[in-house]
Parts: sequence; C-alpha cells; structure tokens
Amino acid sequence: MGIRRKDYFLLVLLISTLMTFCGCSSNKQPSVLPSQETETAGNGSENEPVMIRLATAMDPARLDPYKKMINLWNTEHPHIQVELENTPYTDYWQKLRIMTASNSMPDVWVFTPGVGAHWLRNDQILSLDPFIKDDPTLNLQDFNKMMIEYMTYKGSIYGFPYDVSAQVLFYNKDLFDQAQLEYPTNQWTFEDVRNAAKKFVKLKSDKGQVYGLLSTINGDWTADSYYRAFGGSLITDDGKVGINTKGGIAALQYFKDNIKLGITPKPGPGQSSRPIWNNGLAAMMADGGWAIPSFKDVDFHWDMVRLPAGPAGQFTTGLGGTFVISKQTKYPKEAYEILKYLTSTDSLNEIVTKTEAGVPGRISSSAELTPVMKKYADLINNAIPYNALDGSLELQDILSKEIEQLLYGIKTPEEIAQFIEKNGNKALQAKN
Repeated sequence: MGIRRKDYFLLVLLISTLMTFCGCSSNKQPSVLPSQETETAGNGSENEPVMIRLATAMDPARLDPYKKMINLWNTEHPHIQVELENTPYTDYWQKLRIMTASNSMPDVWVFTPGVGAHWLRNDQILSLDPFIKDDPTLNLQDFNKMMIEYMTYKGSIYGFPYDVSAQVLFYNKDLFDQAQLEYPTNQWTFEDVRNAAKKFVKLKSDKGQVYGLLSTINGDWTADSYYRAFGGSLITDDGKVGINTKGGIAALQYFKDNIKLGITPKPGPGQSSRPIWNNGLAAMMADGGWAIPSFKDVDFHWDMVRLPAGPAGQFTTGLGGTFVISKQTKYPKEAYEILKYLTSTDSLNEIVTKTEAGVPGRISSSAELTPVMKKYADLINNAIPYNALDGSLELQDILSKEIEQLLYGIKTPEEIAQFIEKNGNKALQAKN
C-alpha cells in the first residue's frame, strides 16, 4: 500500500524539522540583559542578543503586520531579538507536536483554546501569574473577558488574547442583484439560505461556474455552530461528542445535500475554496473575521449577517487566538516582554484592528475599528464559548478525515456520526 500524500508530507515535515533543530541547536549563546545579570550570569556574551523564537500561524494577508511589528521591536531592542516562524494553520499543530517531542518548542507561540488544550493541561505552558503580579502597568480588565476565561486554568492565567472571532454569513451583493433576490437578513434560516442558493446555479459568468453557498461543514470548532443550530453539538457540556444525535446527523446531511444539489462545490483535497469567493463566483459563504483581509481586492460588493438559524435556534460559536510562553523557554522574562508587546493596545491596533482581521483581544483596541469591523463585532456579540477540552486536537483529526468521507459520498451521515462518537469519546476520555 502506498503512502498517502498527507502522511508523506508529515514524514517530510518531521525529518526536516528534526534536522533543522539538530543542525542549529546552539553555537550562539544569548547575552545577559544588564537588569538580569545576577540571575543569568554565565549564560553568554553581553555582545550577543537574547533570541526569542515566535511561532505564528497566519495566512499571507495577516502576516505582514506581524513582520512590521517584529521589525520595529528588533530595531528598538537590540538586546532582545525576535525570530518569526510562520506556519500555515493547517500544518501548525502537527509541527508543534513534532517540536514538543524534540524539545524544540518556540519561546512564544500562537495558542487556540481547545486545540491547544493538550499543552495547557499537561504543564507545558508557563503560568503568567508571577509576571502579572509584578506588572503594575498591566490592565487585565482591558482584555476580552471570554478569552481570559479560556486561558485561565486552575486559577492561573496562561495567555493573553490577540483576537476574538466567530462565523458570520458573507454574501455577494452583486450576485444577489443579478439574480434579483432580496439580501439575506439576520433572521434567515438554513432553509432560506438553501432556497436562495438554488437560484444562483443558473447565473452566467465568464470567470467560471457560480455557486449559491460556498461553505461546507469543517472538521474543527467552527462546525459547532451548525451542530447546535440543528440540535446537536460538537462537544457536550459533560465532555462527550454530541454529533451522533438527530440534530447532529441533520447538520451533516444538510451540507452533504448541498453538494448533491450543486449549490456547493465539492472541496478538493487540501485545497482552499476561498478563491471561488474572491473571484465573485459564490453568492454566500460562512466564515470568520480572519477571512476579511483577503477580501481587500475583490471586485464586487459584499456584506454580512448573522449565521442562519436552524430548527434548534441561531448559534455562533466564538473562539480566538492567544499568545503563550512555552515552559521550555530559557528566557521567561524576555518572552513575557514579547508576549506583552504583541498584545498591547498599539500592537493590536496594527495586527488586528487596522487589518480588519477580527475583533482585537483588547477593548481599547476596539475603539479604532472600521465601520465594517464594528458591524462584524456586533454580529458576533452573542457568540457562545467553545467547549475547549483536552482531546480537541485528536477529535479534530478524526473529524477531518470523516467529514472528507462524508462530502465525497463515501460514508453516510449516520455512519460517520457513529464513528466520530465512538472514537472521539475515546480521545476525550483519555485526556480528561
């Protein structure tokens, strides 16, 4: 049996990562900061800077502001230099697993609650409590409350947020005008979405086929909104998989049928469907604020409303990104300075607010939101927290493979719901 493409990629990634870290492990010894001489004396020459590795998982549209802020930091802080390591989000967590196993974790890194719960609950992230206690300039009340609660574990805080996001329904106003249809509203249902989507498949475009609804159901936390709307949930309040229910199966069936009806394109393996939207070939798309920077150059008018309601109600699940410090770091004080810098009001204005990449993790940075992002923030203000349990990463692996089987017509919704429940519960029970 041949090696699957994904497995081959992971094998190459593992080999290259280990070679990289083994090959550059450290002929350089970071210098001692004058203020920390007594604590770190003997660790290196004063002429060499402390090097802090920062790991991010940003798409190209959101990466440039990070580069700008890191370059600014490096210019102003010659004794603490930051090396930015960016990995596409789809590969990021697997890379972190490899670096954890090889004891080569970055000093500061992007953390998503739930997916990153393994590191949090296995004592691999540094508590920020000692720094918070000795930092009179820090205003914890300025951070998004939901995100701070996400990052509080056993009474200690382990990260500061940089953004908050949830899904909304984007729609192409030009296509709706062409089809002579009323625009979606915040009161639309999933049935309304489907009925409207059917009207777009006959539209003509010299760019390609037009689709009514671009979105499918993903194998990650974003699908929780759909499961809840139909009467299920991704992870229940008592820590179990909630897909193998009448509502969960109905949600899976809805998205499978949309492909069969021709209103949603069948996703290609490992391919993003975003170009279909950006080329103006999709009337509607459910996505989060993280997608908005990629809309900058589209040649059509668009707007957004809340996610549609299902038989069980209207839901959107909220989550966001934080920065944490690895317990493997040799430079906790410097790492904290970088973390604090990246989540400061000024930095979040550059990284999130000005780029329209979501709602910033600080209230003070929300003051400068553009009208578009103020509307987005209002649309997601009713977001419910994701049940961020340890085992979510393993559950996501199971979900991704099974959802692919669903969308390609290999398995029925009932079959994959049963498989996910059985194997997903094993993953969750093993971790909690």
